[in-house]
Amino acid sequence: MSNFWEGKKVLVTGGGGFIGSHLCEELVQKNAKVFSGDLKEGFIKESKYRKKIKFLKINLFNLKECIKNIKNFDVVMHLAALVGGINYNMKYPADIFLGNVIMTSNVAQAIVKNKIKNVLFTSSACVYPSDVNVPTKEEDGFKGEPEKTNLGYGWAKRAAEITGKLLYKQYKINVAIVRPYNAYGPRDKFDMENAHVIAAIINKVFNTKDGKIEVWGTGEQTRTFLYVKDVVRGMMLTMEKYAIAEPVNLGSDEEIKIKDLVKMIIKISGRDVKIIFNTNFPDGYKRRKADTQLALEKLGFKAEWCLKDGLKETIDYYLKLMKKIAEHSKKLR
Repeated sequence: MSNFWEGKKVLVTGGGGFIGSHLCEELVQKNAKVFSGDLKEGFIKESKYRKKIKFLKINLFNLKECIKNIKNFDVVMHLAALVGGINYNMKYPADIFLGNVIMTSNVAQAIVKNKIKNVLFTSSACVYPSDVNVPTKEEDGFKGEPEKTNLGYGWAKRAAEITGKLLYKQYKINVAIVRPYNAYGPRDKFDMENAHVIAAIINKVFNTKDGKIEVWGTGEQTRTFLYVKDVVRGMMLTMEKYAIAEPVNLGSDEEIKIKDLVKMIIKISGRDVKIIFNTNFPDGYKRRKADTQLALEKLGFKAEWCLKDGLKETIDYYLKLMKKIAEHSKKLR
């Protein structure tokens, strides 16, 4: 069986970040020549594959830098993004929209200028409106407006998808587009300003001062979550098998209420914590679940990690991270 990635020179923008670093590692294991394009090394520094991942310092907000550096690659996988948790996304919708559109535009122009033939654009489930049918099919991605708590990010990701479609149409570039649903796992952002649901809950559970944690919304809203190892596998399969500028949902079929997710995290943590639901804050989408049929048919992709196992891995990573930070602080005293 042939290996699509064997010997290919691959650039991962945002390669030092949460998902990007996992993708870089998986590409190394497929014998690709991997470059992480980012402002700093990030998680690549601590990777056991760090000697096989070349760091390419690049400011994606600078068009000249992009054109200069994004060249002579067989594949570009554009993961770099400006995004935070729900509060951050609601507070800075214009900044998020503009920042992501600028990066996408600069990367796209460099790809065209330097005649790169294979590119992956990372979209998001945030493109979908709040009243969309669930499970949600890819064809619903441009109906109405994105859900209001992710308005700037959702529109920016729609713009990225359009960019990909037009590159495919005009320049005959092989374009893969993925819409991951709620990625989580080791190396996620755990600070409360930027954390998404799972990372934020883990942070709260282990840092409560009074044995209580606040969760926004009613807790009745449902979500599906995709472990980071599944996310990067789906990205690679889409680039390999479905680079026709049509979006593919990457999601799990394991749907769970937020209140049950919180209870699961508390149980795995082994801590005694009471949940307080703050209904002054919005639930966001009432249900969020991908229709995963296209990914199964075109890629043979199905989530391999169950939520319970993924949460155990994520909590274990968090505890090791906190221990490391504590030890470092001790040395500085």
